[in-house]
Amino acid sequence: MNSPLRILVAMSGVYGSQIDLESNVRQLVELARRGNEVTCVVATLGNAHPNLSNVPSFRFSAIPIRKVIPILSLVLAQLITFWRCVREISRYEALMLNVYSCPLLLPVLVLNRFFKGAPVVLLRMASNPVETGGKLRTIMVESIFNLSIKLSAIFFDRLFFISPMLGEMYASKLHFTKEKISVWPSAVDTNVFDPRAIPDTRKLRLELGLYARRGFLYHGVLSGGRGIMEMVEAFRILQGQLAKVRLILLGSGPLKNDIDRYIEANNLEDYVEVCGPVDYSAVPTYIAACDAGLMALPDHPWWRYQCPTKVLEYLAMNKPLIVSDIPAHRWLLDSISLAFYMRGTSPSEIARAVNVFFKSGDARGSNLGRDLAKPFSMEEIAKRLELEIRMLTRDKAGSHRN
Repeated sequence: MNSPLRILVAMSGVYGSQIDLESNVRQLVELARRGNEVTCVVATLGNAHPNLSNVPSFRFSAIPIRKVIPILSLVLAQLITFWRCVREISRYEALMLNVYSCPLLLPVLVLNRFFKGAPVVLLRMASNPVETGGKLRTIMVESIFNLSIKLSAIFFDRLFFISPMLGEMYASKLHFTKEKISVWPSAVDTNVFDPRAIPDTRKLRLELGLYARRGFLYHGVLSGGRGIMEMVEAFRILQGQLAKVRLILLGSGPLKNDIDRYIEANNLEDYVEVCGPVDYSAVPTYIAACDAGLMALPDHPWWRYQCPTKVLEYLAMNKPLIVSDIPAHRWLLDSISLAFYMRGTSPSEIARAVNVFFKSGDARGSNLGRDLAKPFSMEEIAKRLELEIRMLTRDKAGSHRN
C-alpha cells in the first residue's frame, strides 16, 4: 500500500474568480480524500474562501488581500506565500503552484532542486487569461502567464494544462519542448450532477415558463465575450418565427443590465428569462428541467482550447447541448448524438441551430453523456493526478540515488 503523499499547494485567487478558486479547491479536496495530506495556501480577495468539505487531511490557509492594486497586490500575495512555503517546504514531496504564485518563488525552487529530498515542483495552468479587461491589464496578465510558463518549462518537473491543445499552444508560442507537459482538465462532480438524484422537475418547469415551450439553458457568468448577447438576439429572431422556445440564463455578471434592457425593449419576456445565480447544488435541477444546454463561446483565443466545466456538467446529466464549433467543444464532445454544433456564433446561426434541435426531437437516451463525463469526474482526475505525482517523486528519488 502506498504511503500518503504530502502536497503543498500555493495559489493566488486575487485575479481569478471565486468560482474558479472553488473548482480548483474541490479537486484538491478529492486528492486529500484519497488519504493524501494536502495543504493549500491561497491569496484571496477579502475574506473569501471556498466552502470546504470536512476532510481531516486537507488544510486550507487563506491570505486575505483587502484590495486589488495592480502589480502591488500580486507582489504582496507572492511575498506572503513565499514566506509560508519556505518555512514548510522540506515537509512535502510535492509543491504545486499556479501562474500567479510562481515568479517570486522561483529562486528558492531552483536552489532547492539541488538538495536531496527536494519536492517535485508542479505548475497548475487551469486556464489561459480570459476577459482580462483593459489593454494595460491584458499586457500585465499575459506577461505574468508567459513568464511563469517559460520558467516552469525550464525548472519545474511537470506543467499541467487544462487541455492538451492549450499545452501545445504554449509550447509552440514560448518555444519549449512538450516532454514536461501533462493534462489536468476541469472536473465535474458526478455525484452532484446525477440525473437519478432529480426526482421531478415539473414544478420548476412551470416556474420557468416551460409548460408549452422547450427550454434552453445557459448557466455561468454573464459577460460580453461569451456569446450571451448573441444568444439573446437569436431568441428575438425565434420570436419572429413564433417558435415555442425559451432561453433561461442562470447567473449574473456585467452584462446583466444590458440583457434586461434588451428584453424589455424587444418584448422578449416570453422568450428569455434571467434567473440570477443559484447555489451550486441547485444547478443540476435547472439542467434537468431544461431540454438542452446552449453555449455560444466564439472561436477566440480565450475559449478555443479550454475544457468547459459547463459542458461536463450537461454530459453528467445526460443532456444534449447546442455548442459552437471550437476545438474545446470538439475535444469533449466529438460527434456524439448529444452534441448539436452551430455553423457560427452570430444570432442568426444560433437561431438556426436551436431550430434544428427543436425539429430533431429528443436526443437523450442511454448513459452516453455520463459515460463521457466519467473520466472527468473528481475521483478519476484525483486518481490520475496522484499516480503521476507518485511517478515523479519516484523518478526524482532514483536520480538522487544515482
